[in-house]
Amino acid sequence: MKIAVIGATGGTGSQVVKQALEQGHEVIAVARRPEAVVPAQRLIVRRGDVFDESDIVNAIAGADAVISCIGPPSGVSTNGAQGKFFNFKAGMRVMAANYTPGTIMSEGMANILTASRRGGVKRLVMQSGINLSEGTELSAFNRRAVRIMRRIYRKAIEDKAIAEQAVRQSNLDWVIVRASLLRYADGTLNYTAGPAARISLLRALPFADCADCLVRAAVSEPGWTGKIVNVGR
Repeated sequence: MKIAVIGATGGTGSQVVKQALEQGHEVIAVARRPEAVVPAQRLIVRRGDVFDESDIVNAIAGADAVISCIGPPSGVSTNGAQGKFFNFKAGMRVMAANYTPGTIMSEGMANILTASRRGGVKRLVMQSGINLSEGTELSAFNRRAVRIMRRIYRKAIEDKAIAEQAVRQSNLDWVIVRASLLRYADGTLNYTAGPAARISLLRALPFADCADCLVRAAVSEPGWTGKIVNVGR
């Protein structure tokens, strides 16, 4: 399968590219800074700005599936490749980006959907966040945590909600993956994923494990089509 990964240089997107290639797929890495993508076999690198519809149309041309990893940053811990410790400055940047997110999700996803329709793409996977859940499938503690986070990051939630609604109303074979808090750490594949899966909001999941779920959603989980999938621990 040829998979276009939009947001290919981010914490999740870079892992999606890596894992899709390791599984033998062809990958189109779409990024505003294509020079930041490390060359590899079966990898096509294209520049793409999600605020420019024609840019994205050209960037995903030829893809069978699209995985969108766009959005404000969500990784709050980093220690080189290990990611074992909380980095205060990185955490503050993440909080600021989510407090004033702009319209990257709502405008960006509208352009991705248009480009997918024009390019004949059928499968679309969108990375979203567990904060958009109403919380009915979560524990009482996590329901309270979701309500608090929804108030703090109201603008980010509203922007993602518009994007999710557009995806749900599309005629594509879509999957929305709502991830818990994410972190820089080695992947373990020890995670829970599925429609209405009961996960913890604050137990951070490695980007690599979220990426594994996104690739699964694109290539090997037909039962997830047209559903919202939670991923976390």
